[in-house]
Amino acid sequence: MKTNARIFALLLMVTLMAMGFPQDLKKLSYQAYLTQDKKAWKQNVALATQTYQAEPEEKNLFNLALMEYGLLNATMVDQDERLFDAYADGLEKRLKTLTQSKTYAAEAKALLSSLYGYKIAFSPMKGMFLGPKSSSLLEEAFAKAPHSPIVLKMMAGNKYFTPETWGGDKDEALLLFQKSNQAFEKSGKEQNWMYLDNMAWMGMIYLEKGNEAKAKEIWIQAVKLEPNFHWVSKGLLADLN
Repeated sequence: MKTNARIFALLLMVTLMAMGFPQDLKKLSYQAYLTQDKKAWKQNVALATQTYQAEPEEKNLFNLALMEYGLLNATMVDQDERLFDAYADGLEKRLKTLTQSKTYAAEAKALLSSLYGYKIAFSPMKGMFLGPKSSSLLEEAFAKAPHSPIVLKMMAGNKYFTPETWGGDKDEALLLFQKSNQAFEKSGKEQNWMYLDNMAWMGMIYLEKGNEAKAKEIWIQAVKLEPNFHWVSKGLLADLN
């Protein structure tokens, strides 16, 4: 059975590579985000792992880290700490390696900062030593690549979730989410789960500020862009009606 599973995985990986990996894995990740399907995310991680093992290039390592980050982001929805713990340390190790990259250092630092934020969310006591690390990494990432859509997104999330007394600012978060999407638009927003995710959070900030009309406008735009964005169409928008 294990041999058959390995053969199937290898054939699937070869097929994806022939179709244009990592572009097709990006599509799979997009679908996993839309459905919040942790099983699909795990399959994406497995494929990215196999690709990196077959071709241990820095680009493939970064793609693997992005897949793992997407999976861990999904664990936050239902607070699946067991699944989070199963992947968090591996992702941390890979991101630390990528912080030395000439190409991906800024994004790796921003993602590592966000990963520490997730760890703090599950274990608040870790905030004492991971909080300063997270802040320093984000500052370094922003200084190195202030126009990176991923860096801007991680900055936005940090500003949104950090209490005001510790430097959080939802107005700044809104601006950063907007800048992140502007940057994503330059490189392609199609089937980009982070782009859609930004739109959801922008709407929530407007709603928290009392601007229900603007929140609704952004969420309608998101659903027009992706009709299967059920978090917004069946959740956030439905709650307004």
